[in-house]
Parts: sequence; C-alpha cells; structure tokens
Amino acid sequence: MKRLKTIMPLFLTLALCSCSSEIDSARDSLNIRTEDMSWGPIEMVMTAEPSEVHYDRDILLTIKISSDNRIAVELPDIEDRLTGFLLSGEYGGEPVDTAGRITIEKHIRLTPVISDKYRIAPMAVTLTDSRKTPAASSWFATRPILFKAHAPSEKHQDDIHSELKPLWIHPSGKEFVFLILILAAAVTAVWLTSLLLRRLVREAKLRKLSPKERAMKELEMLLSKNLPDDDLFKEFYIELTMIVRRYIEREHAIRAPEQTTEEFLAAVSNDLRFSRAVLLTIKGFLEAADLVKFAAYQPDQTAVDRAVTTARNYINTDSKEVKSNA
Repeated sequence: MKRLKTIMPLFLTLALCSCSSEIDSARDSLNIRTEDMSWGPIEMVMTAEPSEVHYDRDILLTIKISSDNRIAVELPDIEDRLTGFLLSGEYGGEPVDTAGRITIEKHIRLTPVISDKYRIAPMAVTLTDSRKTPAASSWFATRPILFKAHAPSEKHQDDIHSELKPLWIHPSGKEFVFLILILAAAVTAVWLTSLLLRRLVREAKLRKLSPKERAMKELEMLLSKNLPDDDLFKEFYIELTMIVRRYIEREHAIRAPEQTTEEFLAAVSNDLRFSRAVLLTIKGFLEAADLVKFAAYQPDQTAVDRAVTTARNYINTDSKEVKSNA
C-alpha cells in the first residue's frame, strides 16, 4: 500500500507530460499548412509555417518533390508569383536518390508586407521524361495558395498607434544653405516688388499733377533728403537743375533735360515765351550749378538756399504767366 502511494504521483506526472506533449504536437500541426500538388508520376507537397500571415514573423515555405530519377523536374522562379510577400531568401539541399527515386527539397522564406491579399499564384512545373525515346517534355500547374492575415490584438493595435509619432529629420548642411538662399531670394523679391509698386503708385500720382505741382513735389522730396548736410553738393545740384529742366519740358515742350546749358540757352534765346530777364535768371542758375557739378566748387549754405529760391521763384512765376496767356 505504501509502495502504491509512492508510485501514483510518478504516474500522474508522466500522464500530464504526455498530455502536454500531445497538445503541443496538435497545436504545431494546426500551425502548419500542407498542400498536396502531386501530378501523375510527380509527388509534390508544399508546406507553410505558420499557416496564417503574422506581420511580426516570416513564413517558411517548403517545397518537396519526389519523382522517378529518369524524370527531370524544374521549378519556375517563385518571386514573380508572390502577392503580399517579399522573397527574403531561398535555399535547398542536394537531390537525394533513393531506390530509383529522386527527392528534392526547397526552402523559401517569405516576409509579409501590408497588402489586401496574400497569395502564391499558380506555378508552371516543367518535366522532362527520359523514360521515353525521345525524351518527352510536359508541364503542369500548381494550385494557387491563399493565406489569411492574422489580425493583431487590440493591445498590439494600441501599441502600433502609440508608436506612430512624427519624426523630425534634420536637413543636411547643403539643404540648410539651399533653404536659406531660397528664403533670402523670396524676401528680396518681396522687397523689390514692394519698392517697384510704391514707385509706380508715386509716378501715377505725379502724372496727375500739373507741371508746377509736380515740380514742387519733386523739390519737396529733394529737400527731404538733406544732401547738402552730407556734403553731397554735386548730387543735390544735379537733381535741382533736373527739376527745373523737367518743368520746362512738361510746360513748354522743350527737351531741356537732354541738352547742355549752352544748347538749352541757344534753343530758347529767340523763344518769345522766355523774356530777357528770365533768360538771365536761368543762365545764372544753370551756370552756378555747372560750377558745382563739373568744377568741384563747394558752395556754402547761403548759395544752396539761393539756388533753391531761384528754382522755386522761376517755376511759380512762369506758371502764372502760362495761365495768364492761356
């Protein structure tokens, strides 16, 4: 009785181990898919492990072919027969000849990718039967194999979504310099466009003014630059004389801006619109400006003020005469 009590736990342990082994074996058999593709004298079995598509593991496809050693069997390239898989590698041993039959095994590793379908399309297996004279060639097609995709659990889906975060990729040095150049070019283009638009608007407004109003506006803009304060006397006198010359061109249709002082005085010397007193005033004004522009003469502030007053008085007086004679 004591011996029986001692042996019973051992029997129970062995029984449990046996059951566990049988369960594992059954589970493994359920996880392997076997497809019999035999045709005529050719025995062909294809196995896939696991039997369903799991995104975290590859499928090992094994193709085993057994035939008479006088029949040469050739498989096509499987890579172009795959849908939803990438061919990650293939290998096979040497053919084994046993009792007049040759057995060939080929192992193929398939990596699943995101797809709406996972399929191995039919393959054309070619045969060359040397049992006949002459040798006969033929072929047969395997059946297509469709795989079900094993959906990940909700926990794994949450993990996947939680890991999908934006990843900032820093630009390279060349890309950074290129972006800076593009930005600088864009800013420069906007700035130049703004300047051009402001100038066009200003020109449009000036064109609506009378010759006198436009000349006075130009004179106001010139004085606001304060060029004499920066010792830019030459630039100041060039602009001042051009204001007077442009006024004469607009009011009297004389191309004064394009003429030298001598050419302008000769052109208007017999023009009845310019009295002798006016000609003497314009002559003194232009010749004084020429000294500054061409002889490097440095006028004082009194001379500058006198030149501005002369230009303003001439434009005002001439404009009144034009209106009275109209």
